[in-house]
Amino acid sequence: MARQEKKKRLSEIAFDEIKQSIINNTYKQGMMLSEKQLCATLNMSRTPVREAIHMLVTEDLLEVRDGVGTFVKERSKKDIEDAYEVRKSLEILAIQTSVNHFSEEELDELENTFRQMLERLRSHDTLSVEEYAEADWKLHDMIVQKSDNYYIRTVMDVLKSSLKRYQGLSVQLIANADNSMCEHLQIVDGIRRKDLQMLKEVLEKHLHY
Repeated sequence: MARQEKKKRLSEIAFDEIKQSIINNTYKQGMMLSEKQLCATLNMSRTPVREAIHMLVTEDLLEVRDGVGTFVKERSKKDIEDAYEVRKSLEILAIQTSVNHFSEEELDELENTFRQMLERLRSHDTLSVEEYAEADWKLHDMIVQKSDNYYIRTVMDVLKSSLKRYQGLSVQLIANADNSMCEHLQIVDGIRRKDLQMLKEVLEKHLHY
């Protein structure tokens, strides 16, 4: 039993490590992943690595081509646009109930984060893609997780890995950061005032690839 639990933990560690490398685009679209190299990088045997690969295939992040190898799943522009359309529809539904579950402390923290980042951006201070993406994801994930709708949360959990990956692939992420930051502040303000009409309009504009 202890051996099985250890093997399970190793496969989960391998899964998390490989998944993060796909999301942050270290392992790029279409890249072939050598099982032997993954074992060496992760310092693991083939069994947990193979289990991790199987889980990542299930999450649609990897694909195994018979007789060829394992590849990072490629996505077309349409795939990405379709995922964002689903995300937009679900977040607009989610905000209708999640708007009631934000505390003033949470909203203050979110507002301060985006205001400070906007000030840094406008003063030409360094702002990394990773820092921006983390703040962006935190707000949008809170909108979903605070929803009263179980199915919205479930579907978004399935989409989460792909959406984070697409976010990392967006070359416009920092180029449009000033406008995006202002929209985040509008969203926080709309939640504070429980202005659902305004929130719907801002989310329609904000959530696109």
